[in-house]
Amino acid sequence: MACLASALAMATESVALHPVADTTLFESDPNNNLGATPTFVSGTTSGNLGQPFRSRAMLKFDVAGKVPSGATIASAELTLTVVRIPGPAVNSNFDLHRLLEPWGEGNKNSTTGLQATTGESTWISRFFLLPQWAAPGGAPGTDFLTAVSASTFVQGLGEYTFAATSNLTADVQFWLDNTNANFGWILLSQAEATASTARRFASREAATGAPVLVVNYLLPPLVTNLTRQDSNLTFQFNVEAGYDYAVEYADAIPATNWVTLTNFGAKLAGFEATVTNSLDAAPSRFYRLSRVPCGCR
Repeated sequence: MACLASALAMATESVALHPVADTTLFESDPNNNLGATPTFVSGTTSGNLGQPFRSRAMLKFDVAGKVPSGATIASAELTLTVVRIPGPAVNSNFDLHRLLEPWGEGNKNSTTGLQATTGESTWISRFFLLPQWAAPGGAPGTDFLTAVSASTFVQGLGEYTFAATSNLTADVQFWLDNTNANFGWILLSQAEATASTARRFASREAATGAPVLVVNYLLPPLVTNLTRQDSNLTFQFNVEAGYDYAVEYADAIPATNWVTLTNFGAKLAGFEATVTNSLDAAPSRFYRLSRVPCGCR
């Protein structure tokens, strides 16, 4: 009996996403919402009147709305733009953590926010007035994962990229596969006990510099009509214009050597390819379908 294996080599597609929601949790104004402000804030105040107040930002992307279902996320990286820094400023590492609970972006627009109304997130509440965060500002392990998804060192004005990590990529894959559990990331400074680490980042409402999440993903070619007649196995798949395809087989997994059965290419228009293979001498056989750009576009 022959088995059809999934494609092991596939073309990488890429998409750039902007947030569908972002906001700030402001310890200095714990009942305020900043959901429509053109910046969001993360880090600490100067602490001139005592201990520094903390701020934490949250942002969410519609991964499932932009990446096809069933795709494999190859990598993801997030770029944020610092548009304002305190003076004097303290530099620090900023971390992303995947949120475990939903929250309301809100529509308040002011430098430090305005009094929240029903359903808006604040330092105290996920949705004003209830439900509240497990701890004000969000509790690690309950409101967001303790594990860091990605980290970057932030200094002055300009762009900062949270480069692809296994955790960051896994977050995006999780959101694609579990749409109802996509609550985004929370952004916080590692130096929350230190004053003057706060940075204002351009939010999705900003005219320029809004956050960008670049997602690279893999889509396997779709195999259909798998049939066996006597000793012949036949299957079909769609050949897309601009790509070359190779069908290979091996008689055991893991395979040390894949044998090329046939190749297909479509330069101008796609078509449905049919592949037939005799299994007379194969008690078992595994196939893989590979797709690579042909360079003819």
